Amino acid sequence: MSNTIRCDVLVVGGGHAGLMLGAALAHMGFAVRLIERQPLAAIEAAPADGRSLALLAGSVRIAKELGVWPKIAAHTAEIERVEVVDVEGGGRVRYDSRSHGKGPFGVGIEHGRLRKGLLGAFLAEAGHDAWLAGEVAELRREAGVIAARLTDGRTVAAPLVVGADGRGSRVRELARIGVDRWTYGQHALTFVLRHDRPHHGAVHEWLRRGGPLATLPLPGRRTGITWVEPSAEALRLLALEPGEILALFTERSGGVLGRVEIESGPSAYPLGAQHAHRYVAPRLALVGDAAHGVHPIHAQGFNMGVADIGALAEALQAARARGLDLGSGETLLPYARRRRADNMQRLWLTDGLIRVFTNDLPPLKAARSLALGAIERVAPLKRLAVRHGMQTG
Repeated sequence: MSNTIRCDVLVVGGGHAGLMLGAALAHMGFAVRLIERQPLAAIEAAPADGRSLALLAGSVRIAKELGVWPKIAAHTAEIERVEVVDVEGGGRVRYDSRSHGKGPFGVGIEHGRLRKGLLGAFLAEAGHDAWLAGEVAELRREAGVIAARLTDGRTVAAPLVVGADGRGSRVRELARIGVDRWTYGQHALTFVLRHDRPHHGAVHEWLRRGGPLATLPLPGRRTGITWVEPSAEALRLLALEPGEILALFTERSGGVLGRVEIESGPSAYPLGAQHAHRYVAPRLALVGDAAHGVHPIHAQGFNMGVADIGALAEALQAARARGLDLGSGETLLPYARRRRADNMQRLWLTDGLIRVFTNDLPPLKAARSLALGAIERVAPLKRLAVRHGMQTG
């Protein structure tokens, strides 16, 4: 292994999770390498694709603690208000950050802006030499390390490999970690709007039989839209002219944004959920979508991954302080126990919500309307919902 590249931690995957973890660990002083099959120039030049996501308050706090926030802050818009409406059952709940008293519930950011910001943070912290373009062909454990052989013949060895390579994770596959998967028969239509009314930092989420329709504030008079429908209907909408899509959106949203036009998108992607049977193996850990994937209702997906990253970075920092092997069970098992339990809870919560709110049985319609009404009227319930849903601590 004389020509082997060596490091403390090898991260596989240059999406949001891999870049955030790599930047954070480099910021902490770990020698990091990151393998990504997409060329660096393609990521830097990628046009806006109409996708956006919410970084909830807990994720913003973690991003600040890990040192990546300065690279993304300028591209965010604060979430000050949230309104959730059960369109079929008539229930409604409103959250206001001024009443909550702990600051914004989170921020909205475009998918591409976030990735480019995290890429900038990674390159600034780890250096360009830490970026390795390629694909992993094989993982093998050797004395004190796990070695990754790339398809071009290069080898990278580290005490720990982290799979941050998405739902179809090659690292998870090579580690022979099983995964449970299921689909919802839905697609999400996503696009970014420009509009003439200010959004006032408001998220609107309409829970509908076909699936949720949600707005997300972005900088300026711009808003990200996630519009979920049964797959056939979503693909029909995708094929419409922009003016037809906008007319339907205005009708279904009650015109909350005033006059609108599409800035980027639309695009559509199928919806499903999955959960890895394990998050760790000897000298290996999974984070983000490689470990779990959820329905986009209530914006939990990437935020679960950010919590993974914060917990794993904390575990590795503590292991280094104690002189432990970074790839040992003593280092990794506490991370797995901590994150898998929380993610399991959130996965089943989102799964339950989508099944309940897309069902029009009268008893369920009445029950969910009562539930939203109770949250709206009972202050302790509302505080609990804010704390759990927004990860405000």
